Amino acid sequence: KAYYLAVDHGVDVSLNQAIQWITLNPAWALGVDDRTGSLEPGKMADVVIWSAHPFSVYAEADMVFVDGVLEHDSRRQDEPWSDFEVGQWPERQ
Repeated sequence: KAYYLAVDHGVDVSLNQAIQWITLNPAWALGVDDRTGSLEPGKMADVVIWSAHPFSVYAEADMVFVDGVLEHDSRRQDEPWSDFEVGQWPERQ
């Protein structure tokens, strides 16, 4: 929401810059941008594949890779899930 609000108010910022605000810039501020913060060979990275634009409130994580391992795949029917908003697990059939 902040990105679109900024653009609506005339802030000249690209989507790539906005992504850097939440990835590379924090890594730089922590002094670890040589190891993480962007997708480059030799860097550590966890990656999320989204169902929609990542800045959309409607986007859901379709796939999550941690240390190169697929940890979540929304297409898998056997993967347990929870309702994180209320912290309840559904009954399994």
